[in-house]
Amino acid sequence: MMVYVILTAALIIAVIIIYGAVSRKKIYKEVDRLEQWKTKIANQPVADEIAKVKGLTMSGETEEKFEEWRKEWDDIIGSHLPDIEEALFDIEEWANKYRFRKSKELLDAARVQLKNIDSHILNIFYEVENLIHSEEENRTGITEIKERFSSIQQYISQNWLSLGSTARIFENHMNELKDMVAVFDQETEAGNYMKANHILNDLNEKLRKMEQQVNAVPALLVEVEAELPEECKEVQYGMEEMESKGYQLDHFDFHSILEEFRNEFPVLSKAVADLELERVQDRVQDIRHYFDYIYQTLEKEVEARRFVEVQAIEAREEIDRLEIQLNELQQEREKVKMSYRIPDEEDKRQKKAENGMEGTLKNWRVFKDMYEYRKISFTGLKENLESLKQDIYTLDKDIRSSKEQLYTLRKDELKALETLKTLRRQLLQDRIKLERSLLPKIPSILLNEVDAAEERLEAAVSALEEVPVEMGRVNAAAEDAEHLVNKVHQELRTTLEQARLAERAIQYGNKYRSQSLSIDEKLLQAEVHFRKGYYDEAVHTAIGAVEQKEPNALENISGRY
Repeated sequence: MMVYVILTAALIIAVIIIYGAVSRKKIYKEVDRLEQWKTKIANQPVADEIAKVKGLTMSGETEEKFEEWRKEWDDIIGSHLPDIEEALFDIEEWANKYRFRKSKELLDAARVQLKNIDSHILNIFYEVENLIHSEEENRTGITEIKERFSSIQQYISQNWLSLGSTARIFENHMNELKDMVAVFDQETEAGNYMKANHILNDLNEKLRKMEQQVNAVPALLVEVEAELPEECKEVQYGMEEMESKGYQLDHFDFHSILEEFRNEFPVLSKAVADLELERVQDRVQDIRHYFDYIYQTLEKEVEARRFVEVQAIEAREEIDRLEIQLNELQQEREKVKMSYRIPDEEDKRQKKAENGMEGTLKNWRVFKDMYEYRKISFTGLKENLESLKQDIYTLDKDIRSSKEQLYTLRKDELKALETLKTLRRQLLQDRIKLERSLLPKIPSILLNEVDAAEERLEAAVSALEEVPVEMGRVNAAAEDAEHLVNKVHQELRTTLEQARLAERAIQYGNKYRSQSLSIDEKLLQAEVHFRKGYYDEAVHTAIGAVEQKEPNALENISGRY
């Protein structure tokens, strides 16, 4: 038992020793890494970077930043890095004493401190670079600014009259910009390059805006004080000339809108003087778009007038033609009505055509009144005329359809008459064929169907002879008669074929009568069926008798005869 205790204790001690060795190794490794980091920071060329600003004017903002950066770097070299060096030494001491938690806390603190120092150095580099860049940008930028300033001054001077009342405003703005340039120079001489750079950017933006304004004002003034008023007069003159030629433009309300534009032009001119240029530009564009709309509308009026003047005559001629055709249709209908029963659908179609003519005439009178007395614009007249022409097209279609229907009634009558003649001829031929067939007896069912077919034919003929003729009933009766006549024709053909086959089979079997009593008896039965008109039974019985001697009797008999 004692041995197990000793072994366990030894194992625990070994684990502790191994853990301690591994932990110390990791801490030493991290201390080495931080030591290298510290050395890298100490070797940064911060002093050289700071020294770059000595070439600038060492006063004001530049001098303040130089002293600030130098102090920060001195603190890093003289205080922060030695503190970190001492902390790293303490970390190793704590690790040797197996105070790993304390060592890790100090490592974390040293790591954060080094990271902060790195950030400070990067910030110094950035600020130094920014200051030097600002000085360079200021030096090149102010030259360009002064050239643009001079160019704008010259433009204002040369275009003083075309700038109108805005010339004085621009001159005042230029004086303000001139003062800003002076402040820029003062800040630069004082070493305040960053402030000077902000002034430079502000100057650049204001000059850019002023350049846009001075370039836009002359053109805008010409538009609102000359071009637009003149175009307004031209539009007004064009409208008055069209009205003198019979165009009706009042309902477009163009005159009042043009008057509003004329009253608005002085307001827009004042807005230009107040440098509300964007608003004026938008409004000028709107007015020009409206002028385009007026021109397009007037062009449509001219086109509509040409259309109306040509199509109105054609529409009147079409209406006159349709009136004549409708009267002719009514007369034709009365004639047909005496001989035929006109379907309800055709009555409705006729009524629709009459109502359509009435509506078309009414619409024509309305159109004619508006056209002759110029009550609406030609564009409106064109729309009315197009609608009227659509009514004319529909009416013409209805009249044509009614004419075709009346023609169809008479055509159907002739077709039905010809069909009945053909059926009667076929039934007569079948009856003659039946009488000449010399059959010992005609099957009663066939005679009944012949009689029924004749009755259906007579019924169809009677329906056709009625006054007025109802073609729907005639067609139905003709179809019924045709069905029965065709059925009689087919059954007559089948009956004759079966009778001939029965007769042949009996004759063919006679050679076997003396050889077999059974065959003789069956053939006697077949003869009885034949005489009674049961031809299917006669065929079946006779073939059955012969097949006792010849299994393929049916084929032999059919092939022989």
